Amino acid sequence: MTIRVLSSADVRAAINVEEAIESMADAFTQLAAGTATVPQRQQLVSAAGTTLVMPAWLHRGEQLGTKLVSIFPGNHAAGLPAIHGIVIMLDGETGRPRGVLDGTELTALRTAAGSALAARHLAPTGASTLALFGAGPQARAHVEAFLAVRPIAEIRIVSRGGESARRLADEINRRFGARLTARDVRDPAEAVHGADLIVAATTSETPVFDGRELEAGVHVTGVGSFRPTMQEIDANVVCRARVVVDTREGALAEAGDLIRPLAAGLIGEDHIAAQLGDIVSGACPGGADGHELTFYKSVGNAAQDVAIAGSILDAADRQGLGTVCAF
Repeated sequence: MTIRVLSSADVRAAINVEEAIESMADAFTQLAAGTATVPQRQQLVSAAGTTLVMPAWLHRGEQLGTKLVSIFPGNHAAGLPAIHGIVIMLDGETGRPRGVLDGTELTALRTAAGSALAARHLAPTGASTLALFGAGPQARAHVEAFLAVRPIAEIRIVSRGGESARRLADEINRRFGARLTARDVRDPAEAVHGADLIVAATTSETPVFDGRELEAGVHVTGVGSFRPTMQEIDANVVCRARVVVDTREGALAEAGDLIRPLAAGLIGEDHIAAQLGDIVSGACPGGADGHELTFYKSVGNAAQDVAIAGSILDAADRQGLGTVCAF
C-alpha cells in the first residue's frame, strides 16, 4: 500500500484560487443539504497553545478525512508560523489512508476561499478598498482570494508591530502592483475609513478596530478568533450587521465575536441571519438584506478541509505531485 505526501508547495501547485472557491461552495452546499457529517471539533488547550482535531465525511464524493491543527500564538516571537497542521485523507469506501497534506497551507487556502465565497454573495459588487488586520499566512491568502471575487484597487494592512504589515505590503506590490497598491497603516481608524471590505485575521482577544467608524455598506470578515475569549470584531459591528456564519453550531460555541454580545444581551441567537451554505444553495438571499453592514464570521469547519483536501489530492494524483511512500 502507498500513501501520497504533499508539502505546502505541492498544495499550492495542485489547485488555484478559483478552484479552491468552488471547492468551498461544494463544502458549504453539502453542509446546508445535510450530506456532510461533521462532529464538533475537539480542542486541547495546552500551556503554549491550542490543538484542534477536526474530522469530516462528505457523502457526495465519498470524501473522508481529519485535520490536526495547532495554534500557538507565541510562535511569532520565534519567527515561526502560529498555525501548523496536517490533513489525513482516507478512502471513503475502504478507509485506506490515501494521503497526508500540509495543513498550514491548506488551512490558509480554504479559510480565504470560504471568505471570498461569502464576499461574492454578501459584499457590494464594486468593492475596491480592503482593510486587512493581520499580516500572516491567513492575511496573505485572503488578498489573493478576494482579488478573485472583487475589483480590489487598494489594500491597507495593520499588524501589531507594524513590520510584518510593511513586509506584506511590499510583497503584494511586487506581485500585484500593476492592478493595485498596498500600504501598511498604523492607525486602525485610518485603515477602515472609506474601506469597502474589512478582514480581521488575528488572534486578538480585544476588537482590532472601532465599529462605530464604519460607513454603511461595508462587508466585514472575521476569521482569526476561534475561542469564546477572543474578539476581533466589536459589538457595534455585530449589532449593525446582517450576520452570516460558516456554521451556526460552531459560531455559537466558539466565536467570541458573537458570544460576548449574546452574553451582554445586545443580540439574540436569531440575530444570526444565515449559514453560508444556505445562501450558496439559494435557500436564503445574499447581500445586506436591509442591514447597514454585512458580517461573515468563520471559526472553521472540517467539511472545508476535507472538501479542498480531496480536490488537491485528486489533482496531485493526476499531476504526479508530492512523494509517494510505501505504507
